[in-house]
Amino acid sequence: MPKKSVFLILVVLGGLFWLAGCGSSNRSSAAQDGVIVMQLNEEYELYDGDVLKPTDDETQIAVRHVFEDDQRYVTLLAGSATLILGDGVR
Repeated sequence: MPKKSVFLILVVLGGLFWLAGCGSSNRSSAAQDGVIVMQLNEEYELYDGDVLKPTDDETQIAVRHVFEDDQRYVTLLAGSATLILGDGVR
């Protein structure tokens, strides 16, 4: 295989890995000034001090609690809401 083809394959694979890494969510990088605008059907982990703020009357939010790890998750089902980050672990 020519060197140019190998280089091109490596560049494409590197780009794919970079794009895949961008898809992972990090609370601090996803937040604008400590506020995350929630997306429909996306699950968010809650930490101590976090506040959910519905932004319209049609907002529906599902809550899931994992008791073994004492973790809480919320999913926006309808409407719109923001997640205001507290002082908990990020």
